[in-house]
Amino acid sequence: MKRVSAVVTMALGAALCMAAHAGSWQFSPPIPVTASEGETLFHHLESSGRRSIAVSNTEVAVTWEDDRDGTPRVYLARKRFDEEHFREALLTPDAEAYEPTVAALPDGRFLVAWEQDARIWARVNDNAAAQLSEHEGAQASLLAAPDGAVLVFAERAGRYPRIVMRHLVADAAGTLTATPACAIDPVEPIDEQLYPGAAWSGDRLVVAWEDRRPKHTIIMAAAATGDCTFTPPQRISLRPKGNGARDLPFGTGHGVARVALHAYGDDRVFAAWDDKRNFRHGYDVWGADIDPVTGQFGENVQVQDDFGELAAQWHISVAGAPDGTLVVSWDDGREGNADIMLSWREDGEWSDDTPLPGASGEGEQAHASIVLDAEGRLHAAWVERDDPDGPTRLRYTVGTPAP
Repeated sequence: MKRVSAVVTMALGAALCMAAHAGSWQFSPPIPVTASEGETLFHHLESSGRRSIAVSNTEVAVTWEDDRDGTPRVYLARKRFDEEHFREALLTPDAEAYEPTVAALPDGRFLVAWEQDARIWARVNDNAAAQLSEHEGAQASLLAAPDGAVLVFAERAGRYPRIVMRHLVADAAGTLTATPACAIDPVEPIDEQLYPGAAWSGDRLVVAWEDRRPKHTIIMAAAATGDCTFTPPQRISLRPKGNGARDLPFGTGHGVARVALHAYGDDRVFAAWDDKRNFRHGYDVWGADIDPVTGQFGENVQVQDDFGELAAQWHISVAGAPDGTLVVSWDDGREGNADIMLSWREDGEWSDDTPLPGASGEGEQAHASIVLDAEGRLHAAWVERDDPDGPTRLRYTVGTPAP
């Protein structure tokens, strides 16, 4: 739908301007992720933690669910950087499947996990799928690891779902082996734990999720202290203090939802989530940084700019890189329709919000998932439609650092 190419100028600060990133990205014209489109077809990029896109060496992969044959099924599309089109594969031909997530394996293959028959399943590229949850499971999120991947998901073994983790390794034939499921919080849950995401702080695993133990939703996180032990869960979405916060109509607490997190720099992690503390205009984008020494998250900061406070923000994705680049995306209705917006960290502050070229303007653009590759390119995939109730298309663009 959008056929423009644009340069988004991003002054990343003096330190980053001297690094490999030149301070701007030039985005390619958007291309289809899949050729399957139609009046009754709906695509979903709904992975927990917004991990629907991954990069391995010189190849990008996008996973999603659509109902082209009348049944929700999971697909994976792959494209080398120098190819013009994606190559698509159906991963779940015999079952309904939902909310896929993808991670790049160290050897250039891709691992996809999803919900099927109320369990978590996964497969490597075109290899056979394996069931990875003994009990009822949902909301899988994958994170690449040096020797495979980490899988986190919500597993219901008792009354309430809790967040568990498994370490996955794939052999040359694509056969998966997994460590036993490890509860992030060993204390029996007293309410729901949902929608996890994970990131590496150096060699320490950090997991965050939605938690309803105070009888409203908060964002919690814990950091690994061993193979299957974590720090006590910490609330990272903090209740506002001062400036009349006691008088705000929060009830038991202001609403938050859907945390996404990513590593950046040597050992930093930034977590972002939908936050309704400024309740008059719906959800905003708020987040917090981890202290790599203590494994604890600090003060909450607002990511979107002041103009964004007049509209609701949804579907947050976070991308980071070892050189310190940190980018957050979301969809935003400030112009009267949904656009994909970007903000990035510069000199310790968040930039003005910038529409993603090709994913803004007429129509509706939402549910973006973003990732940075080793050369500083910013890859993005999103759902596009002509109107809020119309059929959908999947689109992809890549931003190349400008000289």
